[in-house]
Amino acid sequence: MKRAPYTHPETAELSGPRYWRSLDDLSQSPEFLAQVEREFGPEASEMNEVDRRHFFKIMAASFAIGGLGFAGCRRPESHILPHSKMPEHQIPGQALYYATGFPLRGETLPLLIETHTGRPTKVEGNDDHPGYKGGTTRKAQAAILDLYDPDRATAHTKGSAKISNADVNDLLASLNKKYASSNGKGVAVLAESSSSPTRLRLKQAFLKAFPQATWAEYDAIDATNAGIAAAKVTGNASLQPKYDLSKASRILAVDADFLDEEQGAVQFSKQFADGRRVRSSKDEMNRLYSVESNFSLTGAMADHRKRLASSQMVSFLAAIALELDLGVEGNALKSVLSPLADKLEAGTKEWAVKCAADLKNHKGESLVFVGQHLSPEAHALGLLVNEKLGNLKKTVSLVSVDNGKTATIQDLASSIEAGSVNSLVILGGNPVYNAPAGIDFAGLLGKVEEVVRLGYYADETSEASTYHITQAHFLEAWGDGRTYGGDVVAQQPMILPLFDGVSEIEVLARLVGEANADGYSLVYATFQSANGTPGKRAFEAFLNEGFKSGGYKTANSNVSGLELADLLKGFTAPEAPKDKNSLEVRFLNDASVDDGRFANNGWLQECPDPMTKLTWDNAIIVSPKLAKDLDIIAPDSMNQVARKNPNKVRDGRQFASVATISVDGREITGAIHIQPGLDNYTVVLPLGYGRTKTGRVGTGSGFSAYAIRSAAAFVSNATLALTGAEYQLAETQEHWSMEGRAIVRESNLDDYAADKNFVSKMGMESHSPAIYAGAEDMSTQEKITDTPRGGSMYEHPDLTGIHQWGMSIDLNVCTGCNSCVIACQSENNIPIVGRDQVRRGREMHWIRLDRYFSSGAKDNTEIPEDPQVSLQPIACMQCETAPCETVCPVNATVHDEEGLNAMAYNRCIGTRYCANNCPYKVRRFNFFDYQQRELDKLYLGPLAPKGMPELVQMAQNPDVSVRMRGVMEKCTFCVQRINQAKIAQQAKAGDSDDVRVRDGAIKVACEQACPTDAIVFGDLKDANSRVSQLRENERTYSLLGYLNTRPRTTFMARIRNPNPEMPDYHDMPLSKKEYKAKAPKASVSHDSHDSHSDSEGGHH
Repeated sequence: MKRAPYTHPETAELSGPRYWRSLDDLSQSPEFLAQVEREFGPEASEMNEVDRRHFFKIMAASFAIGGLGFAGCRRPESHILPHSKMPEHQIPGQALYYATGFPLRGETLPLLIETHTGRPTKVEGNDDHPGYKGGTTRKAQAAILDLYDPDRATAHTKGSAKISNADVNDLLASLNKKYASSNGKGVAVLAESSSSPTRLRLKQAFLKAFPQATWAEYDAIDATNAGIAAAKVTGNASLQPKYDLSKASRILAVDADFLDEEQGAVQFSKQFADGRRVRSSKDEMNRLYSVESNFSLTGAMADHRKRLASSQMVSFLAAIALELDLGVEGNALKSVLSPLADKLEAGTKEWAVKCAADLKNHKGESLVFVGQHLSPEAHALGLLVNEKLGNLKKTVSLVSVDNGKTATIQDLASSIEAGSVNSLVILGGNPVYNAPAGIDFAGLLGKVEEVVRLGYYADETSEASTYHITQAHFLEAWGDGRTYGGDVVAQQPMILPLFDGVSEIEVLARLVGEANADGYSLVYATFQSANGTPGKRAFEAFLNEGFKSGGYKTANSNVSGLELADLLKGFTAPEAPKDKNSLEVRFLNDASVDDGRFANNGWLQECPDPMTKLTWDNAIIVSPKLAKDLDIIAPDSMNQVARKNPNKVRDGRQFASVATISVDGREITGAIHIQPGLDNYTVVLPLGYGRTKTGRVGTGSGFSAYAIRSAAAFVSNATLALTGAEYQLAETQEHWSMEGRAIVRESNLDDYAADKNFVSKMGMESHSPAIYAGAEDMSTQEKITDTPRGGSMYEHPDLTGIHQWGMSIDLNVCTGCNSCVIACQSENNIPIVGRDQVRRGREMHWIRLDRYFSSGAKDNTEIPEDPQVSLQPIACMQCETAPCETVCPVNATVHDEEGLNAMAYNRCIGTRYCANNCPYKVRRFNFFDYQQRELDKLYLGPLAPKGMPELVQMAQNPDVSVRMRGVMEKCTFCVQRINQAKIAQQAKAGDSDDVRVRDGAIKVACEQACPTDAIVFGDLKDANSRVSQLRENERTYSLLGYLNTRPRTTFMARIRNPNPEMPDYHDMPLSKKEYKAKAPKASVSHDSHDSHSDSEGGHH
């Protein structure tokens, strides 16, 4: 029988909202459509060609070697020695958890570390802390890989010669003795900022012992301007503003990515999500305004977003302030604020006026959040606005944070140039790499007689130093730190230092001559002095809990408008960037490698940027308008918008144009990435790449933006010129595309209140035949166990287990932070594959964070400059009628009785039929032995040496199988955690029948790491479980439910809360507007199998 040809529908026939994930997707270019037609990209589905003769030649040689050379080999002899005394609490096979903290600049994140027989393997958040509640960041999750990095420094050195721990102690003692008689004249310390009370105590001891010494601090990501501003307008030099979103119903973020990159981001995410979570159409939610130069995750979550150059933020805040009651100081303030506000364009000023009106209507429960990188003038204005809105001591507090006397890196450079520094001790950081462009720090070190550097890597700064002291990882060392709110966090070692590393506080203690210089004694001494010498028992309780509540003390200071007026009189606002000949460059810490300190962390390098979806490289990020002006894209054709030249498309991949950006006579060269949503003439440069001395993972990644960066976070008057070269970026935004369906569903709060069932009226399910009858009368518990076969051609799985597992993901609070991606990778031994393999579409992440753009237009002829963004995490849906199971020829993927789509790795023969048949494209195939080969050795033959360094293997979870080449893998709902909880409950139940796992006893890795609690996992058979209750919510829907896959993972639609008075108000989300323009005129809504949405209904 001849098969009838199938004609694919035109794009206009698609009934779903017109989301787009990339410019190629938006343009529907022929190359993109050809790629979408394939189940996978051309290189993700095909191996490099090997002719048949060559294949048999290699195999014949393999057999010959196997039969002749290895016939007499046997396994090496090994011995097992028992413990003479079993360590306390240690049971083989069971994990132990210890509290510690992850320090990063001015904040320490409270953590719990999972250890197996003394080996730390997984980072979790500390659930007991009331502010963080178990939330973590992707950088904290990836810390395990840094601990076991084979490229970290493994020895103390003097030049190229190794020295011992005793030599290090003698060196530090000699420095103490050398400068004691001169009161420290000639010695200097350069450190990073720190929240550690012990570091602060030792710093004060150093300055007391050496009063003429220099103590300087430098962070490439500077957060000191807020304190400078507070000192100016209050007269108190120790004050810092601290924000509290939990009490804010109206939030204005001024160039502030407080959901991802600001200090306190985890705490802010928790608070923001609590104000965003809605369970019914009657609930209220907060409203977020964002004005920014870059497109951040905070901007993506905003109800209103305005593009504006960073240089114009002071003018914007001035416009906000002028709309408020400025009191008796009003005349003095208006005289300086009015000229600043007049610099804004009319549309931006109108936006500010309407925004200010909403803030005024919510006095005392509003918040203006100023980005940490902005100038002291911007922060001072932010404090004034918050005070006039009645927000002080409510949503923002001025707290006392005493960091002592501190010089800057510029002060230190001047002292070195003057010849007044003979010995320099560098504690952490990497100033040779990331110092401001005007400072040749490597050259300066050559002018210092003796440079002692404490560092985790033998990097650029170590290479220019006299001595390198190996630094201990925070999981190897005692220490302490403070949370964003000031609670003291204990930092405990999980393992002895692998390479005899020492901590920063131990180096400082030896430098000042403290008698007890071990880390434990130093932290204990600080604890005693701060808490009135309470004794060992109180200290042990502190270690057990992991933190001590208390926080910073709130001051009673007021903001002086007159002082602010004086500050602004000397301020000249830069001109806004107007064209391609006068660009503004915005520098920001990279979402993955931060300021460069995580450049050798493969998990972070391969984790896609939340917005650009770039991996392994940074890029010169430009707006569509600037790209047009530079002739990177042509304005007359949407196909040309995405691809300037079809010749740049090879093997289904786009090659980016390369350009050189010049500022004040300095220049850098990099690939261009076009990003909608940027200020027209702002160029965004992520920092942290282009390292010249790092490990094997970080080598060759991107370019260094520090070469043109001064101390400021942005510079003006830059130019950009194309070089004519091309470069292939490794980006994931087009992998695993899902075309033209109501994938992300959303509505405005007012519409939701008027129509709580809006979800069921979107998607193909709303106007397609139902799959089986009676779903509307069935509970969730009945659906998951007694679902009829319906229109399926296959028998329904036997779901008779005590538990029936499911997951709910709330798109209203998911911020797209990628913490779940790294947590899953760490928990499930997911390998990295490297830049080349990512370019081929072979990344292995079990979770991907899809980022969709929408512009409201039915037909796109231009790249939208102000799109809305929707974010959606996608993993295996654990379908009850899983398409992958029916095509596997060897039953490698099967259903268990508790509803899990399980994998039997040893059965898998790698046909990849399952991946072809998966509509969600969530299965990953091991094209190589990624777990056994280094990234540059993947293509070596089968007889080449295998095996990863033993140190790397220590990072792997012993409860999860390590997969090999030719095996398919995907999300398992953390089945190892499920089994551990079931075993524990059975042991607890004894002879009784109480073997049901309690709700909340299991947290899968992604759920546990999520800082907003967007992911909820549990037993759907329990009607009282959280996941069951969320499943019954009217916002819940099944992804591609019309396919009858009956997924166990469901989503809750996103709700936006726009202000009708704003000039950029839309009466519905842009994605929904596009959907309504394209959906059929009549639609029929049905109840879903998994929810009261639209997946199923009466059988026809």
